Amino acid sequence: MLTDSYLRKHDYLRVSITDKCNLRCAYCMPPEGIPFLAHDEVLRNEEFARLIGIFVEMGITKIRFTGGEPLIRKGLMNIIEETRIRFPGLELALTTNGILLDEFLDDLHRLRVQKLNISLDTLSPVRFLEVTRRDELPTVLANIDRALERKFFDIKLNAVLFKETLEELEDLLVYAGERDIVFRFIERMPFSDSDLAASFISSDLLLEKISRMGVMIRNDSRDTAVSNRYDLRMGSGLLVKIGVIPSITHKFCASCNRLRLTADGSLKTCLHSAVEHDLKKALRSGSSDDELKAIIMGAVKDKQGSHKLDCYSADGGCAAVVNSRTMSKIGG
Repeated sequence: MLTDSYLRKHDYLRVSITDKCNLRCAYCMPPEGIPFLAHDEVLRNEEFARLIGIFVEMGITKIRFTGGEPLIRKGLMNIIEETRIRFPGLELALTTNGILLDEFLDDLHRLRVQKLNISLDTLSPVRFLEVTRRDELPTVLANIDRALERKFFDIKLNAVLFKETLEELEDLLVYAGERDIVFRFIERMPFSDSDLAASFISSDLLLEKISRMGVMIRNDSRDTAVSNRYDLRMGSGLLVKIGVIPSITHKFCASCNRLRLTADGSLKTCLHSAVEHDLKKALRSGSSDDELKAIIMGAVKDKQGSHKLDCYSADGGCAAVVNSRTMSKIGG
């Protein structure tokens, strides 16, 4: 088992399969864009498969594939299929922006990738274009409904918290409630100087506004290591399942169980730390599985107790910027 010096057990690995994306979300990458990794810098399919196997042998029980946008990576389904064949009981999940989802629903269903997290920051076509710099909202909404029609996928919708989120909060909640989908709100994490300039919206302010819309009850039994769950009974009688990820104002570091593998083969033990451990170099220099396991175990043992970020009130900003990659290069 991958246990750190604070006795936290790590059984969840997020695998960023590519740094490329078909959106240009404002909170994910700077306005000028980012230079993408060269082809040779990105792990090959067989390298991803090998490292995933090593992590599973060390105690990982859940793999989530992320990006960039994972569905634009050629060979993703081959990696998932090999993983499923080797580890039939492994929990496999996917985070996507939903644009290409319809093309892969058959394969995802066949390979039992049941848990899908889909980004949906707004229901406004105008704001969707402002946030993502792409006019793809109708495609995303249609693909969410196509996935729901399967009655197989466990779908969660994710929105990053901005002041505009609060302005259309009721519409978002009704949309999720009518489809019986969990809608999760994520405190914005500062990864660039432009993030500091944006007004930070805390989960406390969000919950205060949601509580005015009906009867809200904390559902502790459905909490996860990073998400607090609530059930809201709106005035209309509609039940809405809500998740809140307060990663800045209410740290969940003490219960953190996750590790991250970047597209270029670095292991990050903390999203908010600039410290990375180069597995690709060891992999391509001929290291054995045991040698790779030693690097991974050493990285986990050195994991910090908590991140150092802090944020002020809703009218302020975050007090520190992660001295690290942009979110698009980490995979969330």
